[in-house]
Amino acid sequence: MKTKIFLCLLIISGLLGSCKKFLEEPVDNRTLITTLPDMEKTLNYLHPYSDHHFTDLMTDDYIFRDLSGHIVATAAEQTMPIFELTITRESLAANQFLASGFNPVTAFRRYYYRIINSWLLLEKAALYKPVDEKEQKRLNVLIGKAKAIKAYCNYMLTTLFAKQYNPGTAGADMSIPFVDKYYGEAVVAYKKVSMQQIFTSIEEDLTSALSLVEDSEPVATPFTLSKDAILGLLTRVYLDKQDWDNCIKYADELLKRRSVPLNVKQLRTSITDYAQFSDKYFDPANPTYLLMGNNTYQLIAYFFSGMYPYPALQLMQENGADDANNYIIQTSALFRDYVPQKFGKFFNTATRNFNLPLMTVDEVLFNRAEAYIRKNNGITDEAKANLTLLINNQTYNTNAANSRINSMNTMTGLQPAMDLLLQVKRIRFTSEGMRWFDIKRHNLPVSHVGRSGTYTIDGTKPEAYVIQLPLEEITRNLGLE
Repeated sequence: MKTKIFLCLLIISGLLGSCKKFLEEPVDNRTLITTLPDMEKTLNYLHPYSDHHFTDLMTDDYIFRDLSGHIVATAAEQTMPIFELTITRESLAANQFLASGFNPVTAFRRYYYRIINSWLLLEKAALYKPVDEKEQKRLNVLIGKAKAIKAYCNYMLTTLFAKQYNPGTAGADMSIPFVDKYYGEAVVAYKKVSMQQIFTSIEEDLTSALSLVEDSEPVATPFTLSKDAILGLLTRVYLDKQDWDNCIKYADELLKRRSVPLNVKQLRTSITDYAQFSDKYFDPANPTYLLMGNNTYQLIAYFFSGMYPYPALQLMQENGADDANNYIIQTSALFRDYVPQKFGKFFNTATRNFNLPLMTVDEVLFNRAEAYIRKNNGITDEAKANLTLLINNQTYNTNAANSRINSMNTMTGLQPAMDLLLQVKRIRFTSEGMRWFDIKRHNLPVSHVGRSGTYTIDGTKPEAYVIQLPLEEITRNLGLE
């Protein structure tokens, strides 16, 4: 089916702006990207942001507290469509969300912006003639990272805006509009493709990127699609595809290179000041971080919208993971307003612009453990080893940690093993944009009490977890379903 998608194609060295502004700019300015340094500079603008973190408000980790006189009414109105899961039932316009970018419309635009301009880079790279072997290596790295960025963005788009991958129906299930090459026009006719086709493209891009990027970065940094980040993303892709063997294969490759998870327990017990704890928690130098993305989402200011991580706090305290009440900051003596301490570093900053993890060693350990459990329909020695390591690095007290580790010795069947894994994972990544994808992949029910009722996804319909395309796309593209 032909669809027309209105995509904001900016001059590559600029910032993402409005579609209207773009139409006032000459598209041909892109032809100025001719040298290898031009292309490398352009690539730096395309590394992904943490555009998916709005999904935290869709999960079972948050509640809404309508405290009159204590919240900002407009902020509540603009986050409510996310919390009440309205975005899974209807297409909404950009002006119905916070202007800071904390919404699915901005995510949609930014991912496509990076895909289209990654194709532009690949087109330019194909025309470039390296003068020596050194330049050829630089060009190969650029091509590999452009492909990896394109794959990452296609993966995130289909994970947010399409059904969960189902091996039995992937050939028929429609995914997202697919960009198959660079187009310079402001309005282009694209086709939606099947889940199978989009995942095939993602796999091809990532495996090709692995052969092109250097084995190690000149400067160790988690802000680029390095070989480690590509390996980590492959474990996520194959977990979604239910290709357990390939998930395990690429996890093994990554963990031979980097295998240290974040020791949250050590950080939390050795640092009492929450701002210092937060600083260390999100330090890019932590070896667990394979890929990080910057953005300004004001995560610390959820409470201005009436959104609080109280369910997450309850989960941790009921399971012996927060005995010292170290997970949250209470922002008001009168109201039980909770803000995750891990974001304390940003509490007093003006813009709250910071980096959040997009890919970690911890996730790869969880992915490998889940692949082993799903492949064998229950706990295995390999999964037990991964989960033991992850449990011991969390804030569980000694008894709670030992109880969970010992329970695996007598555990039988698939469900108990998955329940344990998902609980540990939920605690590890609370408020970091991970929970929604586990909820969607496992069809977990979610129920939110909003301003005008209770809104529930009961886990029986895979399409209920699909975020609808932005209204701007629907109204400008008449053939789009």
